[in-house]
Amino acid sequence: MNTDKKSSKYKWIIPLILLTIAIPLFCTSIFANLFSLIIEKEYFIPDQSSIFTFSETVGNEGSSDVWRYGEDYSNYYFNLSTFDNAVLFFPKKNIHNCPGFNPEDVTTWCKVKMPKY
Repeated sequence: MNTDKKSSKYKWIIPLILLTIAIPLFCTSIFANLFSLIIEKEYFIPDQSSIFTFSETVGNEGSSDVWRYGEDYSNYYFNLSTFDNAVLFFPKKNIHNCPGFNPEDVTTWCKVKMPKY
C-alpha cells in the first residue's frame, strides 16, 4: 500500500520534465532551422547566431529556400549570397542611432561593416 502512495507522488515528475524540455524547443526556431538545414544545401545559420536563436524573416524569392533577411535576439542579418556565406549584420542595440531603420531593407542600415573577402 505504501508503494502506491509513493508512485502516485512521483507520477507528475516525468510529464513535468517533458514539458520543461518541450516548451523551449517549441518557443525557438530550432525545428524550422533543422528542417531547412536538412532540406536545402545552401541554407546556413550565420556564424554570429545559433540554430536555437536565428529566425528567417524574409526568404529568397527565387527557387532556393535560402533566407534574405533574418534576426536573432541581438542582431539583424542580410544574406549577401556569396559562396562563403558572407552576411551583413546590424546590432539591435544600435537601432536608436539609425533614423528610418527598416530591418528588411539593408539600404536603411547605418554604419554596417562590410565583411572582408
